[in-house]
Amino acid sequence: MNTEIVITRTTAGATEIVSNNVALAMGAGLIPLPLVDFAAITAIQVKMGKELAEYYGVDYKEDQIKGIVISLIAAYTSTSAASVTAAAAAKSIPVLGAVFGVITLPVVAGGLTYAVGKVFIRHLESGRTFLTFSISEMQAGFLREVEKGKGVVSAQAKSFGAKMAQVSYSLENRLDGAINSLLKR
Repeated sequence: MNTEIVITRTTAGATEIVSNNVALAMGAGLIPLPLVDFAAITAIQVKMGKELAEYYGVDYKEDQIKGIVISLIAAYTSTSAASVTAAAAAKSIPVLGAVFGVITLPVVAGGLTYAVGKVFIRHLESGRTFLTFSISEMQAGFLREVEKGKGVVSAQAKSFGAKMAQVSYSLENRLDGAINSLLKR
């Protein structure tokens, strides 16, 4: 099965839906409570599936999308159990665990959401619906997309961090200038 997605006007709109939900999932990855964060991330992925189904105008059942999401995540977790478990468990370690969780889980959440979205797009672009979704058919592509997604999300996070540092530096300089101006009066 071809794993590349040809970018069309339709896939560009669908990709925007995925990107928006990746950002939400990364935010959910910041929730400091283990299991609550995963529930929030899963809910976002189910919401994304519903949005993509509506965007493509295909029939869906929410429970079916939820089952697909959980099955895909289970496929990933079974191959990467150590890293997912470590990221989730690390949050329970006072201070250091919270820092580790804040750094790693948003990237994992974003990468997983990216992969779920890309697999959904590939499936829906082929003219099928969620009613005909085959986990076993999509599993290998999903695992590749997770790794790709973590790279994409990590790069976006670094770019965002650099922009925030630049904004912070600019604000700090303006504030220093304003304070110095007031002190000279």
